Amino acid sequence: MARNNLTIARITAEQEEISVEENVIMTVSEFNMQQDLISSAEEALELALLAYAETKQRFIIGKEDINSLTLSLQRQQDAQRNHILALQNYWLSYFKIRKLTLHDFETGVSLVNLYEYKHGF
Repeated sequence: MARNNLTIARITAEQEEISVEENVIMTVSEFNMQQDLISSAEEALELALLAYAETKQRFIIGKEDINSLTLSLQRQQDAQRNHILALQNYWLSYFKIRKLTLHDFETGVSLVNLYEYKHGF
């Protein structure tokens, strides 16, 4: 009975380890994709800012109507929102990787060792 329990515990531990590894791989892929999305969002934001500034100038001299100005402002706000969401998702992925791996990538320190040091273990 004890051998069977030990076998079950080993199999369960192996399955959990595989699950964590798969989760890390998927999160790293998501993190890499988020880096590309940030670049795209920044570019879209720059274009929206330029378009709004140009539309505003054209509105001031009477070559655009209020609808065009409002639409341009809405596109700028959408671009800003998308940029912020891309940054949020990037950092959420970063900290999820950090949590899953228990590693601080900035300092190169294992978070397990850091916790043990601070708490005297």
